[in-house]
Amino acid sequence: MMKIDELKALLQNKYREFFQSIEDISRDDQNNESLCSSPFVCLAFDNAIQDLASKKGEDALKSPDLLHIQDNQLLFVEFKNGKIDKKERQSLRLKAIEGPFIGLYEMIKEHDPSISFHDIVKIDKVYYVVYNEEKNPQKRTAGLQRHLEGQQIRFSVTYSHHLRFA
Repeated sequence: MMKIDELKALLQNKYREFFQSIEDISRDDQNNESLCSSPFVCLAFDNAIQDLASKKGEDALKSPDLLHIQDNQLLFVEFKNGKIDKKERQSLRLKAIEGPFIGLYEMIKEHDPSISFHDIVKIDKVYYVVYNEEKNPQKRTAGLQRHLEGQQIRFSVTYSHHLRFA
């Protein structure tokens, strides 16, 4: 079984061109704005998945924008600046399954044939959606709000009163 440190080293070595600042990864090109203002560097996971699929001549899987490894967990983040409707929520759910499981397995298997899908499934994963609250107003309980605001520290993200973690 692959250890987290080995996984991190493999990703940094084999996918180094896909490491970018969170600010760049969270950039909404249509509106030319970033959802997070942070120079902290992470793997632009969706870009790496798209590139791998392109090289194989396959359709790309749905995958989150960012992957960061911290405290023996894989932290996946999807950034959404637009309105999240029913169809988009379904897409977000699919991104939480295809990317962190199938996509990650394909990426690792490409460079380490000894890895099994079961090895990938056993790794602890967390999936976050960072969205524009102004475009997606919702009511939250105070407890949930405190928890979500506490998560900002984990990514060294600059907080904006217009953006929330979900």
